[in-house]
Amino acid sequence: MRQIVVLAMAGLCLAACGTRADDEAAAKAEPAEAVAAETTAAPAAEPAVQAQAGTFSHSLTQEIFGFYMPGAQVGPDDFSLISLSLGSKSEFVDWEAGRRMTTYAPIMMEFLLPGETSVRVLPDSYSVTDRRLQMTGTSEDYGRVTLDAQWEGPALSDTRANLGDGYAPTLVGTITVGDQTYSGLRFIYSPGD
Repeated sequence: MRQIVVLAMAGLCLAACGTRADDEAAAKAEPAEAVAAETTAAPAAEPAVQAQAGTFSHSLTQEIFGFYMPGAQVGPDDFSLISLSLGSKSEFVDWEAGRRMTTYAPIMMEFLLPGETSVRVLPDSYSVTDRRLQMTGTSEDYGRVTLDAQWEGPALSDTRANLGDGYAPTLVGTITVGDQTYSGLRFIYSPGD
């Protein structure tokens, strides 16, 4: 299964590299629509900077670009999370200014479907800081998808500095797909191509 996921991710990365210019042109031609979604409240440990329905915000001092793979099965058997993808600071700025693509966002989740195909869940809302990521999105078949995660200590900067040590968990959180919640998930960083 792991080999299938790795091969699927490699194919998706190559496909994303080839279609990005087309997606950017399409984004300029058609505006994106914000879809309202509910979010869960932030724990008391962090000030309430949470993703509200239809809002997008980021406050970052470091680059977080890359792919974050879950260390466990997330989603029902026929809808399994491959990766959480995070864009560059400039991509967050573009998205928040309304310069959006229909197939790419600076924070999105990619799920594997039967037949080795995949689907991206783009954000209906998000809040991204140096400490926390929150996102809501919608899957056509599975309904509401939410993410609530925190960076795990200095693991992100350590992993980025070493780039070869992509096995240290850097993000810990919870994902809800429809009515199923997956808690205590640990995501492993990969810089991608």
